[in-house]
Amino acid sequence: MNKSIILTGAITGLAAISMFAVQPATSVHAKTKITTNKTFKKTSFLPNSGKNIYVWNAAYNKKLHNLKNYPRTNLYSTKRVTIKTHNYFGSYYYVHSANNKIKGYVWHGQLIQGKYYKGGFYSYPTLNVLLSNRAFRRGASRNIDQWNASGIYSSSARIHGKINQDGISRFAKIPSFSDQKRALNFLKKRHSYLPEMLNYGNHNGARIIMRKVYYAPKHWVRVPMIGILNGNATSGNWEEINAFSAVLDLAKLPNGAKPIANYDVNQVSVMPFGGRGFDFADPNAQVATYSNGPITHVYGNGFGPNHNLSLVDLNRWLRYVPTSNILKLSNTQPTLKDGIWYVAPTFQDNVSYAVHQSKILKLIDTSKSQYYRRVSSSGFTQYHYENGNWQSQYQVLFNNPTFNPGNQIHMTFAKSVLKTSGNDTWWSSENEREIQSFNDNDTEVLPYLYKPVSYYDGFLNGDESAS
Repeated sequence: MNKSIILTGAITGLAAISMFAVQPATSVHAKTKITTNKTFKKTSFLPNSGKNIYVWNAAYNKKLHNLKNYPRTNLYSTKRVTIKTHNYFGSYYYVHSANNKIKGYVWHGQLIQGKYYKGGFYSYPTLNVLLSNRAFRRGASRNIDQWNASGIYSSSARIHGKINQDGISRFAKIPSFSDQKRALNFLKKRHSYLPEMLNYGNHNGARIIMRKVYYAPKHWVRVPMIGILNGNATSGNWEEINAFSAVLDLAKLPNGAKPIANYDVNQVSVMPFGGRGFDFADPNAQVATYSNGPITHVYGNGFGPNHNLSLVDLNRWLRYVPTSNILKLSNTQPTLKDGIWYVAPTFQDNVSYAVHQSKILKLIDTSKSQYYRRVSSSGFTQYHYENGNWQSQYQVLFNNPTFNPGNQIHMTFAKSVLKTSGNDTWWSSENEREIQSFNDNDTEVLPYLYKPVSYYDGFLNGDESAS
């Protein structure tokens, strides 16, 4: 009897101890409430900083993982929840890795929609970033700033001129993933011979974004553009640089896109005569896009629907120009061709145009020709040597916007008139008028620079039938 009482008491005591042992867990669960507040289709997330970011258990009393150790692990979620305890509540994502080795709750403010791809690539759809070779990192201010390619940064600041909707349509597409990787891998190698803007600043990364390009008021298409990170990742100092399609063309060239021609601005002035330079390998995509110079590198030829465009370094930018209009003139002496002297502008740093021209004019031998043409990418001005002085006669231009509203080139002629005011005297171009038009934006116009003096004499004398 006593043994029975003792055994019964022991069993009762063990039961009591067992109930007491599980009570803390039951108590904690009772104080931690998880409520789903939003569900969505399966979405990939990434950490938004390189700092400590913890994955919590359902009881919210244990840190299961630190995402600082998993910066390239895609975390998938289908719901956002509210975790509430007796003294805290917050919004969290329930996440899991592809292999489910990581799963739990992460505070929503420490994640960003994004996906990592093998090879060091990241995409951030909510920031309008197709692909980046740098991971997003939130700065100390927690402001995404220029990391966000939407909002105030949604429109392109680098595509100039008037846009043709039909011409630009083939460039307004999301490029294939393989082409995106190819362009970013190319930029990652930091080639010294690339245009300066593609090696902009510190160049700590590159990305591909979709920007709005307007072809009419309130009408636009999105075009993939290249951005360069000038600073560390948390600075968000991304600079939109170039149309993606041009960089891809560059990346596809042989020998790492080493230039097939290089020009030293101290020796030669190279420019697109007629002033046409394009962001895209199609002159129909843009009109009235005027470019000066210099051209310092030519990377390749045969681009565009007519295979007549060259991909060049045009004044630090990657651009296409009509191959037949690339003008090369000595920068150290005047050039005599077919009885006319030609004087090029200078693109040297810290050398003024006036000083350069004065120096070159002193080298002209007037016994060989009494005519010289001062050249620019826009056209030229002809001078005649009379009574010991150079007298301006007329100006020929190919890019006056007043005469070039559409996808054409209009050559204009204006007579030079000497003006005087007080002690100041200068030449002024007056009565500018169209003397020739060309149907295409990439028409070869360089031969008109070398037309004989007699060709333009008719226009100078008022004969509109000269041709």
